Amino acid sequence: MPFVLLSSCGNDAAEYCNGATESAVTEAILNRLAEYLLASGLQTALRLPQVPSHAVASVANRENAALLLLLGSSAAPPEQAGQQRGADICFHPAAKRSRALAERLLGSLACVAPSPDAVRLLPSPQLPDFRMARCPAVQLRLGYRDHPEDAVWMLQSTGGIAHALAKAVTQWFGVPCVSPFAGRSAVVRTPNGSLALRRAPHKEAEMLQTIPNGAELTLLHREGEWQYAEHEDCCGYVLRKYLQI
Repeated sequence: MPFVLLSSCGNDAAEYCNGATESAVTEAILNRLAEYLLASGLQTALRLPQVPSHAVASVANRENAALLLLLGSSAAPPEQAGQQRGADICFHPAAKRSRALAERLLGSLACVAPSPDAVRLLPSPQLPDFRMARCPAVQLRLGYRDHPEDAVWMLQSTGGIAHALAKAVTQWFGVPCVSPFAGRSAVVRTPNGSLALRRAPHKEAEMLQTIPNGAELTLLHREGEWQYAEHEDCCGYVLRKYLQI
């Protein structure tokens, strides 16, 4: 089976505006992503410590990786302070397979990002080592860590982001995306007669669907009082207390 190499480019010294460190957030996403990939039958994803982006492709070649995914975030430049970014999906413009992978990641991330239209492909000639990678290689910059909405999304929605990335990666290899909690389901039981499926795990987040009492959800993973679940091919967060598991 294919071997997927995951690496964090998070910085221990870089803080989000909500106090979390970049390295802790990116590692949390990568750990959850690795769980999904393992459950889906892909070879163990190697979660490296911080590896400079100019060297990570060489590591991928040495390990004979079939895919390389580098994860991090950015600080807003002074002229864009306070602006929301969304996500940049970076690849070397000379690498056609990397662009194809980036396009798959774009479709998945846009489904969970707070501003789907802000998720963009970004050909990056300044990633020279990525051109040398024998496998598709993509760097994800999930958002501006000094923008409140970006920071909250990256911190609170680690599982949702990981699941979106896992769906793109498994589609790339032509295998089903399987949850680490495969086979678990729940039925909606709420006094209001329906339950909101939201984009992020908080009550003000965008509502993706209204799910009626008695409907069955596929459970993907838990995040505190919220449950990340799937209903009719739509994934999002519901309050766990309204589920009969």
